[in-house]
Amino acid sequence: MLSTGLLISLVSFSQKITPDKIPAPVKQAFTKMFPSATGIKYLMEKKDYEVNFTNKGFEMSANFDATGKWLETETEIKPGDLPEEVTASVAKNFAGYRIAEVGKVEKPGTGFVYEMDLKKDKEGFEVQFSPNGDVLKKVPWKEEKD
Repeated sequence: MLSTGLLISLVSFSQKITPDKIPAPVKQAFTKMFPSATGIKYLMEKKDYEVNFTNKGFEMSANFDATGKWLETETEIKPGDLPEEVTASVAKNFAGYRIAEVGKVEKPGTGFVYEMDLKKDKEGFEVQFSPNGDVLKKVPWKEEKD
């Protein structure tokens, strides 16, 4: 579900590319970080490379620059796997909204956040939460996403 959402939301910003067009440093860094990855698909996202894949049963995506520097990893999770603090924050700050998609986003040097799409009728937000439930970012959906 997350991979599908990522692909749909990135259609205008990314382009599918073949493995032979991926710089060797990107492939090496990816393989080192995710040696058991399967179902690998590559995208060019602006000037960086996104790799969508499955790892240990989880749908994931990882972004690298052309030198192989890791930029971020997003892992699909189930709403039931969210920390209690995040679930409570959703209930308090977004009453009546349902979680459409949720992922755990990790970036070098900054730890991780929970990112989710929250939907209520035709309204929706992409929201980032800290592990303790603080709302870090809230962006309204564009009509196309609905």
